[in-house]
Amino acid sequence: MIFDLRAILLFGSNVLLLYITLIANSALSSWSIYMLLLGPMLVFPALYLRHQHYFNCTLCTGLWCDAALPSPFGLFTILFLISGALIFQFRIRFRANQNYHPIFLSHGINFFFILFVAISMSTEYLLSVGFWLHFVVITITSHLTLLIVSPWFFNFERMLFALFRMDDESEDYPNF
Repeated sequence: MIFDLRAILLFGSNVLLLYITLIANSALSSWSIYMLLLGPMLVFPALYLRHQHYFNCTLCTGLWCDAALPSPFGLFTILFLISGALIFQFRIRFRANQNYHPIFLSHGINFFFILFVAISMSTEYLLSVGFWLHFVVITITSHLTLLIVSPWFFNFERMLFALFRMDDESEDYPNF
């Protein structure tokens, strides 16, 4: 197929997750708590799609996150492409048909994003105790929320595959 329609569904669900996260962050802004829930956005494209379609979906999602989140432009696009490439290289080791491995991957990627964003945007505050306390609060809040959001999000994406009668099997696995 020239274009995989699952990439459009996955990109649309990523946009929905980012929108819901931004609404929640707007509600939490009075307490100076910010959630970063980007980990689940790139797990299914890297596990289910072929290389070209995964790359297009991840690139568009990264550009969308760069436009919506306060960060230097290109930061999330580069982070999405690097971490998506790592998942794509080792995807034979992960089982996408159940939620255990995708949730584990989303937590690892999310922690990588939080750490990289905190270090790249706040280099002058790295020796401050308040910075690291705020980092720990944001990390705990994000990962506790991710425990609830990740299973919902992955089941939502599977439901979209079933609703639109699309194949929910991973492609491009090596033949043994």
